[in-house]
Amino acid sequence: MTAADPVLLVDVRGVTKTYALPRERLFERPPMIRAVADVSLAVRAGRSLGLVGGSGSGKSTLARLVMALERPTCGSVLFRGHDLNALAPAPLRRLRRHFQMVFQDPFGSLDPRYRIGRIVAEPLDALEPTTPEARRARVVESLEAVGLKSTDLAKYPHEFSGGQRQRIAIARALITRPELIVADEPVSALDVSVRAQVLNLMRDLAAGFGVTYLLISHDLAVVEYVCDDVAVMYGGRIVESGTTEAIFADPRHDYTRTLLAAVPKVPAIAG
Repeated sequence: MTAADPVLLVDVRGVTKTYALPRERLFERPPMIRAVADVSLAVRAGRSLGLVGGSGSGKSTLARLVMALERPTCGSVLFRGHDLNALAPAPLRRLRRHFQMVFQDPFGSLDPRYRIGRIVAEPLDALEPTTPEARRARVVESLEAVGLKSTDLAKYPHEFSGGQRQRIAIARALITRPELIVADEPVSALDVSVRAQVLNLMRDLAAGFGVTYLLISHDLAVVEYVCDDVAVMYGGRIVESGTTEAIFADPRHDYTRTLLAAVPKVPAIAG
């Protein structure tokens, strides 16, 4: 399968990302740290991929590279065959409507100064301006898709629970009707019962809207519930990948076995 194949959404090719650390001495070169090392992976339409690893494994850095929020030190990231880091700002902005992101913290990711209607409409205003009437209709559609109401448009983030705030964040990601949503630890800050509701919502949206996820998580049980495929990161590298069924049935790498043994299953998800 090639990068131009229409079912291949994301094609990460040999990506490495290094950062300079603070200098220890004035005239020495700064030490470097490699957060991602020669990573390749693919996300295909309709097959959500879970990227799993512990803290410091490089998975969140890789998510930012996929979103073109950072540039790789070497390698390339393609979305539907377009090299994101080779695009000029205008065509990259146009392409961004097809991939959106949900962040980990439902409290910090919503600006407390703005009403929900404005927050949800932000990507639409930036990437796909439309008439006020159409804008409001799209915002209401997105809110209702995540189980909220049109009357919530005028409220502020502090008027909602953690689970509701994450629903708002998902509604904001849905507003441009993207093909791909990169979700970076979207339920780790939530209580277990609320976590189950958000995961059920994500599955429903995948079925109802055709959304494909790149789900970043340290929790294999979360990934098992939402994703079709799994890639395990350790030390900035992909150490094992395959279908979710195969990885859970027969993990080959010691780190994958450790993750499976250490992380409890998420209770009360089904239904």
